Amino acid sequence: PDADPQEFFQLLDQFRNRLQPFDEVEDALVERLVAAEFKMRSVRYMDAGLFHYQAETNPMPEQFNKAGRSNPLAWAFHGDSAYYNSFSKLMRYEGFLQREFSRALRDLSMLQADRRARRAEADAQATPPAPAEPESPAAVPKTEETNRTQFPGPTPAPAGFQPDPPQNPNLIPFPGVNGGSPKR
Repeated sequence: PDADPQEFFQLLDQFRNRLQPFDEVEDALVERLVAAEFKMRSVRYMDAGLFHYQAETNPMPEQFNKAGRSNPLAWAFHGDSAYYNSFSKLMRYEGFLQREFSRALRDLSMLQADRRARRAEADAQATPPAPAEPESPAAVPKTEETNRTQFPGPTPAPAGFQPDPPQNPNLIPFPGVNGGSPKR
């Protein structure tokens, strides 16, 4: 109830800029990602709120804290576990959101990879292949950097390479909401 809708739309814009959805299907997956992420952020606050609520409504009796070393949060967790199981339910909710995020990201990645492969295949059919030059093993010296497999340094772009332009720059998810006119 106290969430700022503008924060959601800012997050949505950030994800769209990063993931570059091509069409409505990809954009719907980006929205699913953002919805799951937005809800996961609130789980942290709910977790803290539950501990506070349990500690206030079910304070630890003095007889269990004679030495002053007992943790009131542990008492709150124990009390919740014995009756309501709110923490377990919250963790299941968080797990569901994490799986939803992962599924949407996987589906989006598969769609985008398939689209890129189809585009590359169409480009390959449109242009004849260039004659292949034989590679000489002696041409590439073995250095420590060439043996490194993780976190390689930046590689130069091939000649004539043009990055994909941003897709759907004028897309507004909810026309009429927050002045929902197309971006200009």
